[in-house]
Amino acid sequence: MSTVSVPERQAFWRNFDIQYRSTHAELRPMKRVMWELPHWMHWLGGVLETHGYTSMDVLDLYTEPGAVGVAGSVDDSVVRAALREHPGDVYLFSPMTVNLPIALQIAHAVKDAFPRSVTVFGGIAATPLRRIVAADPSVDYVVTDRGEIALPALLDALRGPGEPDAVGHLTYRDRDGIVRSTGLRYPDLPVAELPFPKVDLFPRSTGEDLRYLRQVHALGCPYKCSFCTIQTIGRKPEYFAIDRVLAEIHAYRERYGEHHHLYWGDETFTLHPEHTLELLSALEAEGDIAYDCQTRLNCLGDPKVLRGLKASGCRWIEIGLETAGQDSHHLHKHHMKLDPTEETLKKIRDEGLAACAFTVNGFPEQTPDQMRRSVEWVCGLIEKDLLQASYLFGLVPYPGSALYQAPEQYGMKLLHHEYGLYHEDMPPVYETPHAKPDEIYEVFLEGVEWLGEAMGKRPYFGEPPAEEELGSYGNFWDGAHV
Repeated sequence: MSTVSVPERQAFWRNFDIQYRSTHAELRPMKRVMWELPHWMHWLGGVLETHGYTSMDVLDLYTEPGAVGVAGSVDDSVVRAALREHPGDVYLFSPMTVNLPIALQIAHAVKDAFPRSVTVFGGIAATPLRRIVAADPSVDYVVTDRGEIALPALLDALRGPGEPDAVGHLTYRDRDGIVRSTGLRYPDLPVAELPFPKVDLFPRSTGEDLRYLRQVHALGCPYKCSFCTIQTIGRKPEYFAIDRVLAEIHAYRERYGEHHHLYWGDETFTLHPEHTLELLSALEAEGDIAYDCQTRLNCLGDPKVLRGLKASGCRWIEIGLETAGQDSHHLHKHHMKLDPTEETLKKIRDEGLAACAFTVNGFPEQTPDQMRRSVEWVCGLIEKDLLQASYLFGLVPYPGSALYQAPEQYGMKLLHHEYGLYHEDMPPVYETPHAKPDEIYEVFLEGVEWLGEAMGKRPYFGEPPAEEELGSYGNFWDGAHV
């Protein structure tokens, strides 16, 4: 991603990092800011290897110095030099929305360097924007939704006698340049049939660039938040077998560093207590796995789960509070009630668990003053030691979300489709009857500053850093990929 200067973020991330690292004694500064492994690559790598595609490599432009400039464009010379070292028959892209223009620039460079190569896009942005992406001359195919069946089927068709137009989940340009989508739909592959991930896609040294190792226990989340684009939302979660989960943890830690703690990528980690407690028991038996997780406030009411989280190595729980407006939760945050907030957070804290909020600025039914009150509410929770920290994101109507698909139903008017500007730290891409983009963004910048100040207090858990160590806290902000 291109770097955007948000000066208010400097104190915010430093103080956030102080609070976070006070609960993570094993944490080491990242050598290069990759942050986490791209889980989809390892996942699909395992799928492809199972289907006989064993020659694969990673083109890492994310941590490559100078690959992406401040204006959101790639440095062609850096990209071409990297491509010369990574020739391929097929190049796979799965960009997030804000990265889509950059990914298309890289695909153009691929086509210039290797005209006979095939470029395939997929994932969270390419799926809802399939026709736009497939219309780009640098893109050969878009695999939509989950690709565990469609991608191997496409590769089989490309190397054999089959025709790509017989492959499901596919959008492409035909010989006349007309964008078409195939009608065939594949069933989702049950998690029990998903191959083991290809853990060794990256070199071992990549472990020095990671904040944590992401792990998944379940695919699926039954809630339908208006701003969410995860492609398994609204679906009953499927759980991986505990033995499979532990085997993945061991493999990733052996490859990238035993010191790494985990981040559970399940959208709602504590959704079903019976499944959660089964995993927590296994983690407690392991005895040396620390982890963070994310969940919803209404999924933290079971005291057995809270005790199990603490006993099994949980250090940090991230909770989607989003806003202080209950009406906004009714509109955007399926079945979320705010009344138990302080009581629940106190139980979490008293169990010895640190809590962090996801806060979102700019809901379309809110005035700027209501947005400010939401930030003030979260600051108050931090001051009471009920939260240790909070993120603050600007609301973005990402393609694939309900907000993007029907903005008028939420009182929102989209102003443009320049996807390189669809990012939580940038000015909003919409306006509402209550606020213009500059008014919403002004509240966002104020909120970043207020939350940074609120998090500047002494950590409730752990010890504050020594004065001479402060320079190493939050310094990933200086090279942040924003």
